[in-house]
Amino acid sequence: MEQPSTSSSAFLVHFLSNSLIILSACLTVLETLPVFRRAPTSVWFGLETGLVTVFTAEYFARVAAHSESWGMLLRWGTSFMAIIDLLAILPYYIEIALHADTTSIFRWSILRTFRLLRMFRAFSHSNTILLTIEVMYISIQRSADALLALSFFVAMILVVFSTLLYFAERGTWDPAISEFISADGGISEFSSIPASAWFVMTTITTVGYGDLIPRSAMGRLLTVPLLMFGLLVVALPSFVLGRNFSAVWEGMKRRGARLAEQTAQTQRGEENEQVVEPQTPNGTALFDEHSADLEVLQSEVRRLTKVVEKQGGDLERLILLLERRHSGS
Repeated sequence: MEQPSTSSSAFLVHFLSNSLIILSACLTVLETLPVFRRAPTSVWFGLETGLVTVFTAEYFARVAAHSESWGMLLRWGTSFMAIIDLLAILPYYIEIALHADTTSIFRWSILRTFRLLRMFRAFSHSNTILLTIEVMYISIQRSADALLALSFFVAMILVVFSTLLYFAERGTWDPAISEFISADGGISEFSSIPASAWFVMTTITTVGYGDLIPRSAMGRLLTVPLLMFGLLVVALPSFVLGRNFSAVWEGMKRRGARLAEQTAQTQRGEENEQVVEPQTPNGTALFDEHSADLEVLQSEVRRLTKVVEKQGGDLERLILLLERRHSGS
């Protein structure tokens, strides 16, 4: 179940499990569409019951597979994927226990979509995906100093411009309604520094929701450098990460190419090895196609080997004795 590449049966189980995971997520999404809300509740309940039954059986099968010891079971039960599997089936049993739709109490059903995270297990069998994840991780590590410096710079800009915009846009205080009144006569949207910080953040990240707009001339003037800084916020991290990603990727590819070349050379060397036939000191073959009885000669070689070993001789003496016997016959 954990290694789908070990056998065809394991791959089939892995494929069916992932297919049911995707089907479960699709049903969760379709159930929220208005056109499907008119469908009988029993239809959705039946589909969910079937899927949860399969997922429950799979969960307990994994429990049984990791129950060789309590320590092993505890390590697996507290792992990320095991928790996701448990959260995926809990909402159904909570509804059964309470005899009520828990979506009216809390959005328990959204937990079922967490099973899609199990699809990351399939990526562990793809060298390309693993290489990409490794390259991204190394690239972020190499860019850590630059990203930290940029984050500090963004924090400073956020604090400074939020404060400036607050004092520029808050307007005048109206004690009757206990609110700041902006220049256009309405309630000020920049009534606090955190509210101004939201505008600064959406501006420098080039999101621009438009829910907050400076009304005064000073506020609009202060927004101009924020727009310019927003371009740097997008460009600088992209440049740093992109450069490191490209360098690490090329290094990984060169390392993979070297390993592949070494493996190919090793395989070619093994294929080119030829079996050397035993020869006598004068260069003639010890066993040729004219031998009367090859099996008899082989048995004689084994017998003479034992004799020579007992007498402290070497392989050359064995060959000489065998050649002498050959010529005498």
